[in-house]
Parts: sequence; structure tokens; C-alpha cells
Amino acid sequence: MRRWSLLDRDKISVRQVLVLLFTALLSPMVRALPTWTAATAGEGAWLTGLLAFPVLLAMGWIFRGLFHAAPADSGLAQIFQTVLGKVLGGGLTIIYGIWALFLLCLQARLYGERMLATGYRNASVTVFLAVLLALVLWMGRKKLSAFTRATEVFYLALALALGLVLAVSIQDLTPENVLPVWVSDLPGAAAATLVPLGVAGAGVFMAFLGGQITVVEGDRRRCVRWLAAGCLVMAALQFAVLGQLGPDLSAQLEEPFFEVARGVGINGAFQRVESVVVALWAFSDLALLGLLVFACRNMSETLWGERGRKWSVPVVVALTFLGAVFLFPDDFTAQRAASEGVLFGNLLLGFGVPALLRLVQKVKRAGGRAHI
Repeated sequence: MRRWSLLDRDKISVRQVLVLLFTALLSPMVRALPTWTAATAGEGAWLTGLLAFPVLLAMGWIFRGLFHAAPADSGLAQIFQTVLGKVLGGGLTIIYGIWALFLLCLQARLYGERMLATGYRNASVTVFLAVLLALVLWMGRKKLSAFTRATEVFYLALALALGLVLAVSIQDLTPENVLPVWVSDLPGAAAATLVPLGVAGAGVFMAFLGGQITVVEGDRRRCVRWLAAGCLVMAALQFAVLGQLGPDLSAQLEEPFFEVARGVGINGAFQRVESVVVALWAFSDLALLGLLVFACRNMSETLWGERGRKWSVPVVVALTFLGAVFLFPDDFTAQRAASEGVLFGNLLLGFGVPALLRLVQKVKRAGGRAHI
């Protein structure tokens, strides 16, 4: 009873969920989209954000069905056990927890390398990791509602920075780099759509907090509007980067968006805002790490009760620090892991497993009605 009373006092709205997801996914979005889509789709890479919309909409419908058919105040870990049983459901929860821990280690290491590359080359990456993870530890031991209120401030700062870079970079855009797009370009764009879907797949960890989300009338339309806006942002981000740098150069750079930001400036007003943009992007890293930590906290509570909830955050943060330092000893290792394994894992756990789980859920319900 104590567990559910705690959840009742720590509720968040669907709007806060959407703000948190956008803020958290902005960092991997900026890192992956222009580079990895340009390598496959060329000048048509900016279409991938638009092509991802129907798939993401379908996945939203699947998750809605999962939660609608589950007991009230259930998160994804509870749904695993309801549909698959305690043993299989618990095992699947542990798999998601291991993947969340891997993403935590990788994202923390990529954050440290970005900070080193933007003016702190003589510093130690462990210093940046320690500061970032100390903030994550502090937030992870607080209420989810307090964390989501903080991400609303992060979201505002990041939206302004993103809008500024995209708006100012239009003046240096070369239309031939992105237009025209022919029918022959569509197969490459369709194949490259796996990249934005893989980025969005990390949002599955929000579902573990489903028991703390309050749904009101109009939230379904709000989700569709935010999803459409997010896909437009992905398309605009790639359009601006590819239009300025070209698909060939974009495919060779690790984070071409920050190369575009380096050239942003208005004569007589401000110059070289790259360092400011990079500093603000730490908010997105913090939001993603916080989301993963809260998801791990929910998984631990589901598996081991209140004791798991109490000790999960410091244990996860400590393992994240050790993993970021020893699993990814250099930038090359981290970039290789991000490009080769993360998208596949996110696609499998963010799309494949929930779709199969929804199928099993429907089959069990149909079998139960037939038995009656």
C-alpha cells in the first residue's frame, strides 16, 4: 500500500511527458540524424523525419492499447508481469534495465567528449562525468514531478537555441544540397528512416513511468500534435544541416549540427554562439539520463519493492560512472557503439517487443472471452 500512495502523490501530466520526451531525445537526434541518414539517403535524408510519422503514430496506438487493457496505475514493467507472468515479465524487465544502463553509460561518455571537444581539451573527462552524474543522482532521489518541472525549463532553453540556429542558418543554405528530391531518392530515404525511428525508440523508457501519468480529455489529440511537430523538427533540422554542409560532408562529421551552429552570427549583434549552444545541449543530456534513471528506479521497485526503489538510484549512477569510464575509454569506442548497436537495440526494444507484447495481450484476452 505504501508504494501506491507514493505514486499517487507523484503524478505528472501528459503534457509534461511530451516535454520530457522531446527534451531528452533532442541530444541523440542531433547526433544521429544528419550524419547517419545522409550516408544512406543523400540529399533526400531530410524526408526521413516525415516518413517516420506514420510508424510512430502506429506505435503510439500500440502503447495506448497496452495501457488501456492493463490494470490502472500500471507501468510497462507491471504490464510485462500481467501479460507474461512474474518470471518471464521480470526477466524482460531486467533486459530493459540492462539496456537502460548501457544507454546511460554511453550517453554520459558522449556528453563528456562533446564538452572536451568544445574548449576544454586539457581537462579530464571524469570531471565532467562526475558533475553531470552528481546532478542526476540528486534529481533521481527526488520526485518525478519535480524532475519534469525542471525539464520544462530545459525545453524552453533548448527550443530557443534550436530555433535560433535553424533560423539564422537559412541565410547560408544551398538549395541544390537538398532539392529537388526525385522518386528514385525515396527508397534510400525510406531505408534511412530507421535512424529517426531508432532515436525515438529510446522513448520506450517513458512507458515504465506510465503508472504516474495522469490522462485527461484531449490528451490523445495533444499527443498527435506533438508527434507531428517533432517529426517536422527532425525534417527541419536535417534540411538546415544538409542544406548548408551538403550530404557528403554531413555524413563524414560526427555532429554536423554543431558545425552549423559554429557559423551562426549576426553582424553587430552576436558572433560564435557554438559554445553557448553546446552548453545548453547539456540540458538534453541531463533530461535523457534522468529519464533512464527514473525508469530504472521503477523497474527496481517492481522487482524488489521499496528496497529496490531506495537503493536503485545510487547504484545505477555509480555503475554509469564506471561504465562510461571503462567501457568507453576513448571517443572512437563510444562513437562506434552509438553508430553500430544503439539503433538496433532501440528498434528492437522500443518497437518490436511492445508490438509482440500487444499481440500476446490481445490473444490472451480473446482466449479468455472464448473460454467464458
